Amino acid sequence: MTLVDEVQPRDANERTVLGYFRHMKRKQWDEFGELWNDDAVQQAFFRPDGLDNFIPERFVGREPILAHYRKAIANRREHEFWIDVLHRTEDPDIFVVECRGRSVVGENDRVYENRYVFIFELRDGRIAYLKEYADPLPVMRAFSGAFD
Repeated sequence: MTLVDEVQPRDANERTVLGYFRHMKRKQWDEFGELWNDDAVQQAFFRPDGLDNFIPERFVGREPILAHYRKAIANRREHEFWIDVLHRTEDPDIFVVECRGRSVVGENDRVYENRYVFIFELRDGRIAYLKEYADPLPVMRAFSGAFD
């Protein structure tokens, strides 16, 4: 388990994948937005019941994706990611990342900790499709009531 800032990318595609975590935690929205294709899609699997307004199943397009992150991350603090494994695949544009995250939700001061599996599909060096898998119970405990 290594802090995301300590992982050295081996090429431009890994820099994009790691940039997802680095720019998000720092709330660097211009840089974060540059990581995505205009027609990018993000899907969140295993979403908790009752938080559909906070985490829709699917975001389509760079702007809706950015709008979600700006809202969800706006008041987070002490945000950090640890990379367990960054898997390369035979396709140089597909990566699987196993990681952990921790932050404090500013709206209610609850600690949010979770484990994730992300599947990144890149096109032209930018994120074209992102699948996010996380345990829904920590999401529910940390965010329930925060964005009603």
